[in-house]
Amino acid sequence: MAAELEYTWDYIAPYTSVSVYIHGYTWQEAVAYSAVVYPLQGEAYTPWGAISMTQTDSYLHVDGTIARVINVQNLAPFNPCTVNINMLFDSY
Repeated sequence: MAAELEYTWDYIAPYTSVSVYIHGYTWQEAVAYSAVVYPLQGEAYTPWGAISMTQTDSYLHVDGTIARVINVQNLAPFNPCTVNINMLFDSY
């Protein structure tokens, strides 16, 4: 089992949703995602970092690889944030 940084958003505005299409997985990989939220420096309102993360769709490409769509919504009403998506995977 291994973990690695998969994707980073440097800026997500308050109450904004963003998505990323991550591809290149095989059928032999089990994948789980986690998020790390960082408030931008100088923000004074709470909550400093609050997000909602969901995986919405999975696609099978013609070459046999799997793709997934990850959505992140910034739930902080006044503060923008930075989000790192980490991937934990295991091959079986």
